[in-house]
Amino acid sequence: METDLIFRKGKFTASECYKLMGERGGITTQTAQTYILEKAAETLYDKEWIDTSSDSVATRWGKELEPDASMYYELAYKVTVEKPNPQCAEWSDEVSGSPDGLVYPDGNKVYGIEIKSPYNPTNHLSYMLMRSAADLKKTKKEYYWQVLCYMLIFGLDYYEFVSYDPRYSGANRMFVLPIKRKDVSDDIDKLKETLLQAVEEKHRILKMINN
Repeated sequence: METDLIFRKGKFTASECYKLMGERGGITTQTAQTYILEKAAETLYDKEWIDTSSDSVATRWGKELEPDASMYYELAYKVTVEKPNPQCAEWSDEVSGSPDGLVYPDGNKVYGIEIKSPYNPTNHLSYMLMRSAADLKKTKKEYYWQVLCYMLIFGLDYYEFVSYDPRYSGANRMFVLPIKRKDVSDDIDKLKETLLQAVEEKHRILKMINN
């Protein structure tokens, strides 16, 4: 937990980077500016800073089911899933993330998975209707940008968005949407550029405070 906090304090994270990716205005949107200010403020906190955000019922539900979902995925696809430590991007130590799992299939390249266990079972069904990365972007843009950010940070060419709901029967308990880097390369480039702009803006704010 402490390591995770270190890798999130004052850093732009994969789980929240969607706040920078508004359809209009880039980092000039109110949401983006507020997020950048939050990261600047965290940088100024002392070493005893802790994450005070409260978990909702839905968030706790997802966290509690994540180990079961990971095990289910391993059994279904006969692979090994490992939970990696948080990591910063090579191109910026102020961008970080920790995927739900890295998969090591025999004889193939490592890839990542992002596991969601929706509290509302209707959401699981809506995910099952998705057929492409573009559908994920349209249905749940925060998850779309989260996956792309992990691909950026860990240098992955392939990722899977996984939805798991044990209340469904049989194979419908788990839905897997494959995402190939070549299909989202333009958005990955856009995300990296925007993150670097956010880092620059954060430093501009801190410089104003320190002068």
